[in-house]
Amino acid sequence: MPRCPTCQSEYGEGVLYCPKDGQALLPMILEGRYRLLSPLGSGGMGVVYLAEHIGLGKRVAVKVLRGELSRDATFARRFELEAIAASQIGHENIVDVTDLGRTPTGELFYVMELLEGRSLSTLLRHERFLPLGRAVPILVQVCRALEAAHARGIVHRDVKPQNVMLLDREGRPDFVKVVDFGISKMSNPEGGKLTEAGAILGTANYMSPEQAAGGEVDALADVYALGVLTYELCTGTLPLHGENTFATMLKHLEAQAEPPSKRRPDLGLPPELDTLVMQALAKTSAARPSMARFRAGLEALPVSLAPASTPAALPAAPALEKDEAALTPVTMSLRAGAPSRRIWPIVTGAVVLTAGLAALLFAWREPPAAPTSTPTPAPVSSPVQVTAPPQEPAAVAPPPKEVLPAAPEPKKEEVPLKKPPAPSVRKPAPSEPKKVQDLKPNPF
Repeated sequence: MPRCPTCQSEYGEGVLYCPKDGQALLPMILEGRYRLLSPLGSGGMGVVYLAEHIGLGKRVAVKVLRGELSRDATFARRFELEAIAASQIGHENIVDVTDLGRTPTGELFYVMELLEGRSLSTLLRHERFLPLGRAVPILVQVCRALEAAHARGIVHRDVKPQNVMLLDREGRPDFVKVVDFGISKMSNPEGGKLTEAGAILGTANYMSPEQAAGGEVDALADVYALGVLTYELCTGTLPLHGENTFATMLKHLEAQAEPPSKRRPDLGLPPELDTLVMQALAKTSAARPSMARFRAGLEALPVSLAPASTPAALPAAPALEKDEAALTPVTMSLRAGAPSRRIWPIVTGAVVLTAGLAALLFAWREPPAAPTSTPTPAPVSSPVQVTAPPQEPAAVAPPPKEVLPAAPEPKKEEVPLKKPPAPSVRKPAPSEPKKVQDLKPNPF
């Protein structure tokens, strides 16, 4: 009984798609030859199913174009050209397409070989990056696949880790299959163009500047994307990446990437790799090498040097970053604390010197000012007490508390000294008002 692979609802005969989520009910028979068994994956244009050839009993993969796209003439023609492109190239490193047809409800599908392996993007999620000795053979196979496509007038336009499958075939690990020619550009024998002027197709992280600008692309656009892929594979990071799709595209148009060896100095990447990758990432297509020259550069790299430095690469990079981050605040705090310790003795000395000068001025003016300004000696006499401990800056704080009891003592000593000449003081008493009277009219 047909079953929906998503919600697992079962339906009677004659129902092909689940009314709840629109998924094809499985098993579904296509053109009486292929039985769809289970979904393998999905993308923006279609769904890939595990299928079985009914007559041969051979497992295959079937890619079905989504219904709304199958009814669009442009997408339908592009889907057909994808199947034709993959089937015409006939290279061992490109997925082999064997059949093309339509489902009972009119959706386009094509049949291709079943690839039992994992994508390069899945491998990178686990490994982060690959040692040069492993990355180079993978990249060389991708180059050979794209060279074969370019010889047929086909530009892939979407080279990225998701479209590179790694298989174990006949004792050959990391055997490459390039897939998904869905947005490829190929020489159209009918003379028509499926891509409008200014249209932008591709993935932003791997898009050449001419692609990002909506211009004409050729085989050198694939060289640029392969340069990005090489950079990512050898360093674990993308050469240019923005906060969003448009920011990333703008960086590919204007920004310059730093060489791989500077991005990851802990990996010991050879300078030859820097030269090769930076040439592939040139902003103008004319400055880039051909795919054959790029492959030759990869094959000439000293891959024997890579394994010695790769085992300690993963722990080394974060450890260095943590050490530098931890040392920075310590250095800054030491530099910030030094001036305060040097300025403190200078400030203390200045305060003591000022207090001493104030005390001398007060002592020089003290005899005439004694009878008239009795409340003022208390605040003025406080600096006199401060001058007593000038040699110990740490004891400056406590003296102001002792000023209060010390202030009345000198007053008591001055009173008995002035009592003997009391009669002489009383005689000039009548003269004092005269002085006051003399002083009053003078200003007038």
